[in-house]
Amino acid sequence: MLVVIAPMAACYPAIKVGLEFAPSLRFAGARTLLGGLALLLVLVIRRKPLWPEARLARWILPLGVLATTLTFGAMFASPAYTGAGIASVLGNTQPHIIIVLAALFLGEKIGLIKAFALGLGLAGVSLMALPTLREQPGHPLLGAMLALGSSASAAVSSVTVKRLHPGNDLMSLTAWQLVAGSVVLLGLSAVFEPHGTIMWTGGFIGLLLFLALAGTALSTWLWFWLLQRAEVGRLSLYLFLVPVFGLLIAMGGFGERLDALQAGGVALILTAVALSVFEGWFGAARRFNPQRGRPPT
Repeated sequence: MLVVIAPMAACYPAIKVGLEFAPSLRFAGARTLLGGLALLLVLVIRRKPLWPEARLARWILPLGVLATTLTFGAMFASPAYTGAGIASVLGNTQPHIIIVLAALFLGEKIGLIKAFALGLGLAGVSLMALPTLREQPGHPLLGAMLALGSSASAAVSSVTVKRLHPGNDLMSLTAWQLVAGSVVLLGLSAVFEPHGTIMWTGGFIGLLLFLALAGTALSTWLWFWLLQRAEVGRLSLYLFLVPVFGLLIAMGGFGERLDALQAGGVALILTAVALSVFEGWFGAARRFNPQRGRPPT
């Protein structure tokens, strides 16, 4: 999960810089298209099948729209319509939505520890974003809906992939849904950003390659891979670390400073993740020794 989270967190500062060189939808479409093509290249190098089996192939377009078009498109667009604080809080509600969906469709339980960790995580994100919550430029309602939509579409796609059990076809399914979603993004860019152009500087190409390879191809495939091997709800709590890592990167790369509220938010998020780790270890121990904790007969 740390390998998933680190590039995801680094994406936000990279996007902030890259938007000076490209319109948002075109930038998102180029990023996801290159990410999908990179995974297909890996399949070619490994001499693995490029196309998933029929039962999975029919999900390429729905997943592409959910996991790529809506998730990345709304992620790139929401800060332009609302304050950074609102976008940050609503854009990091994915764990809450995932846990509810996992309870409804995967039979996962929402225990007391998990519920408490969820509350701590949301409180921590809110504290981190509190200094910017009063920023309301543009159309705040639209921006809030886009940020929440990005979290919701990512959550739905995660639970969907978990239910599909793609097995050996996971990488091909991930690659083609990225390609399909990117084509839709680029089509939307042609409609809504007809006069937008990309400035192909060396710096922008470097950012694009980082976002495509580490922030999209690697992190998306690895996240879906982990979903097949662990409880979705518990994994999702680690996503609260994304804004923490993002803040640390911003402090190191952009000279931003950590105030008391943000420090409190970081502490709450780390506590939430620690609770998730503790719950996982405790559950593993109980499965290893099912007699532990039972009263004597």
